[in-house]
Amino acid sequence: MNQIHQPFLPDLETYYFNPPRFRLRNINWPVLVFLVLMHIGAVAAFFHFSWTGVALMVGLYCFTGCIGITFGYHRMLTHRGFKLHAIPRFFVHLAGTLALQGPPLYWALAHRVHHARSDKEGDPHSPLHGTWWSHVLWLVCKRDSSTLSLLVKKYIPDLFRDSIGTMFQNTYLWWNILLAAALFSFGGWSWLLWGLCLRVVLVWHMTWLINSATHIWGYRNYETTDQSRNLWWVSMFTFGEGWHNNHHAQPGAAYHGHRWWEIDATGWMVTICKLTGLATKCVCLKYTGFQKPSHRLASHPFPCHPYRLKVLRFKAVFWNKSHGFHNLA
Repeated sequence: MNQIHQPFLPDLETYYFNPPRFRLRNINWPVLVFLVLMHIGAVAAFFHFSWTGVALMVGLYCFTGCIGITFGYHRMLTHRGFKLHAIPRFFVHLAGTLALQGPPLYWALAHRVHHARSDKEGDPHSPLHGTWWSHVLWLVCKRDSSTLSLLVKKYIPDLFRDSIGTMFQNTYLWWNILLAAALFSFGGWSWLLWGLCLRVVLVWHMTWLINSATHIWGYRNYETTDQSRNLWWVSMFTFGEGWHNNHHAQPGAAYHGHRWWEIDATGWMVTICKLTGLATKCVCLKYTGFQKPSHRLASHPFPCHPYRLKVLRFKAVFWNKSHGFHNLA
């Protein structure tokens, strides 16, 4: 009896995200050219120096990097670590859009796949496929749009139900064109190169180092199934995102610093928004009682050193009752 042998088809994640053979036809040339031009503009910024340009770059770096990417795209949108009211959510989406890291919902898609397949086949940017692959090369490959549609239905159907998110998904490029025109109109080449090119490139590498360096170097608080690490020097300029092993152990938590000395500026932003009523349903860290952080149950809103937890026992109980923290994991 004759049998029909069908070719092996990998799963969606592996088919879409695994590294292809690098040939000219596999390169997404518009993306590659754009990345190169932005890096050239970043270098050119030093030949058009101005203090106003530097101040603009620092301000926009914090706005787009912290509020936009780490606070917005990552902890709010991808992991649902908290909920924001509509008006602040609009400005958080705007900040993320101006980071020029792609439309917000596709950014969240790639990151959700990363957590589902971390350091395994189908991980969009694992260093197991090479350091440079995890840092930047994964961004410049052509990919199949029909497979993307299937991944959207699988990973982010909830995000397409948010009107603000879908609006920025559809108008992503226009906000950046508007910012570029405004910078050049008011500050010439200095503002454009410092406020756009150099700032965007720095925020890019801030994000890319989390994908690459924090899966290679650093220490581990938790035994996870991947190679995630905590790396202090990455956390210094990524607003607390460098505590990556902590994050992979408890991906839904709105706080990434699990020890008292693991500074988490984005977590501070979450707390400020919670105290001012802008954020609700914050997902807290999980502790076993008040001992060392673990994967087990019992929520606690204070990401602090285990030896200080006994002192804060009463405060934690009062905080949970009065401020309504929730554990949604």
